[in-house]
Amino acid sequence: MNISLLEYYEEIDHGNFETEKYNLIGLYLTEREAREAKEEIIKEKRINEEFLFVSTTRLGKIQWEGGFVSV
Repeated sequence: MNISLLEYYEEIDHGNFETEKYNLIGLYLTEREAREAKEEIIKEKRINEEFLFVSTTRLGKIQWEGGFVSV
């Protein structure tokens, strides 16, 4: 079974360094529902569309395959 995620991601340049803002806004059973929610948020919250992403993934699958990196 697949699920769709609506996510917010923004990189912020502070001159000497950058920070990132990330929020999982919602999980949806269909990509269509996620895209509709994205449009609603753009209109209601006036969030820039370039910071909102819809992605689809398989439920029950490990998403973080890289693991920790040791130095």
